[in-house]
Amino acid sequence: MALQCRLSGATFQSLKLATIPISSSSSRFIFRTLPKTLNLALFSRHSAPKAPPFSVLIRTLSAPAVAAAPAAETSDIKVVKPQWNAAIDFKWIRDNKEAVAVNIKNRNSNANLELVLQLYDKMLNLQKEVERLRGERNNVAIKMKGKLEPAERQKLIEEGKNLKEALTTLEEDLVKLRDELQIEAQCIPNLTHPDVPIGWEDSSKLRNMVGSPRKFDFPVKDHLQLGKELDLFDFDAAAEVSGSKFYYLKNEAVMLEMALVNWTLTEVMKRGFTPLTTPEIVRSSVVEKCGFQPRGENTQGSL
Repeated sequence: MALQCRLSGATFQSLKLATIPISSSSSRFIFRTLPKTLNLALFSRHSAPKAPPFSVLIRTLSAPAVAAAPAAETSDIKVVKPQWNAAIDFKWIRDNKEAVAVNIKNRNSNANLELVLQLYDKMLNLQKEVERLRGERNNVAIKMKGKLEPAERQKLIEEGKNLKEALTTLEEDLVKLRDELQIEAQCIPNLTHPDVPIGWEDSSKLRNMVGSPRKFDFPVKDHLQLGKELDLFDFDAAAEVSGSKFYYLKNEAVMLEMALVNWTLTEVMKRGFTPLTTPEIVRSSVVEKCGFQPRGENTQGSL
């Protein structure tokens, strides 16, 4: 299957397989499972477009050569609670400890595998203790339903109170431990493919190349230059609103984006997808902190 690309009015066919280095900062969660749903927000505005090279390269992910990674300063680091819990197979990591350790080294990552395993074992033990106390609390509740002497009932009340206090403390510790485990475990990079060479750019291996880049007899412009000259991008207005490195699409660029969205919707609908626009759900505390004050309960829905 040929891949045709058009850059600045130039068309060529070029496929090249090589390796690229992956730094520790970009090694987390390289492979993500995309949801089988439609999302209208197909184009990001988070960063300014960068000028592309004039050859089309298809590269395999490469682990960088082992280098002395700078030691992280931990004295001033504030532990931040993860915003989401990744579906990490901790049992697999524990059972394949050596392979994971080698991959961390090859990826030049600062992930602390030993700490992750220690936190995981600690979490398992704490979970067992929490379940044990919950079982004892349930047994006390069952006994309280029967006919009891006042002294015996009072004894069960005290026991239930003590169990509740102990359980509350352990459950809070368990939540904190899970958060800490998530933070550390999310630093472990994905495993590289066995065929990926270890090294930097000079370790790249050319697998296949189809065609060759075209040569031009005039100065070639990248899409960034063309966009500015054709009034397709607005960096100044976006920078005032969102900060540097943001941009607005304008004029024909907007029409092109919408055309691509509509084309994509049409194609996926042919394959059985159903387009949906869903309600936006947000916590009321977040809305209030953003300065939005609804005029009444009838102006919004509540869950």
